Amino acid sequence: MFKALQSVKPQNPKLFEYLRTVMKRQGIYYAENTILYYIDDKVDKAMFISEGFITQSALNKKGNVRILSIIEADEIKAGPDFMQQTPSEFVIEATAGTFVAYITHRQMQEVYKLFPETRELASLIISSHNRKELQLKKLFSVKGIDLVEAFYKQYPKMLVANKILNNEKIASFLNIGVSTLIEYKNKLLDSGRLHYPEDEKQVNRKHNLAENK
Repeated sequence: MFKALQSVKPQNPKLFEYLRTVMKRQGIYYAENTILYYIDDKVDKAMFISEGFITQSALNKKGNVRILSIIEADEIKAGPDFMQQTPSEFVIEATAGTFVAYITHRQMQEVYKLFPETRELASLIISSHNRKELQLKKLFSVKGIDLVEAFYKQYPKMLVANKILNNEKIASFLNIGVSTLIEYKNKLLDSGRLHYPEDEKQVNRKHNLAENK
């Protein structure tokens, strides 16, 4: 986490000592997909994702969930809903295998008092996240099979069959049909444009055979 903060803007070493003390026992591991906040919930924690992913989703007009944002390891989830204590506009969910360290809003207010420069840091963190979101929009502006390729190259761990996000959730993020996602993914794997991690090849081959039945 400290490396991530330093990459945004160099900070007072005493800040890291303080955060280490405050957050020492404030870590949570999610073995299964877990909804952290529903729409309109008060977001009372900012989170550093040490491992795994956090997704933000909205409901469409049909009441179906669509993933709009994916926050990955070494990133900080601290949006306006946390900073301004406004109701969440999204369903915020941790994927299976995610570990986060967190700080509460009350604790963050104390940080601001002790280290006033962190107010600027907080704004920079939001700006950095917004900039990444725009970069991803540009990356995912392609269509068809190129879109699916861009997604899995950005998030290679998602190739692990349904362990992190299932096909339905990935398809919702890309705004394509599930059958189209599976078809393009298999074509990309067969052509060598995508590759599974070595230790996952066998389990995923079996899974893909099941998908195609």
